Amino acid sequence: MILSSHKTILEDIQIAKENGFAVDFLFKDNIIYDRATNKGYTKNDCVLVEYCRYEGLNDPSDVSILFLIACDDGIKGCLSNNYGIYADIDLMQFALSLRSQYQESS
Repeated sequence: MILSSHKTILEDIQIAKENGFAVDFLFKDNIIYDRATNKGYTKNDCVLVEYCRYEGLNDPSDVSILFLIACDDGIKGCLSNNYGIYADIDLMQFALSLRSQYQESS
């Protein structure tokens, strides 16, 4: 496991990048895009490797979630979202509907 709720989301993004999850993904219209190249990936192209929720230190309603995603072409990156009432529901449904790396190895 790479992510830990005992760290901040920014610390975990840095650790994820050090572990090869270098791409910053952007979600739009049920596709995630590599922010640098604008290449798009559908949920059929991706595997959810891991995710973790983070609570803000000063504000309990400041909650976010970080997803680590690997794509079929070898691209790996991070996708983040608010959690709770401020969440992008479409992004959450997309990310949580991805195949799991654990399903892949079965």
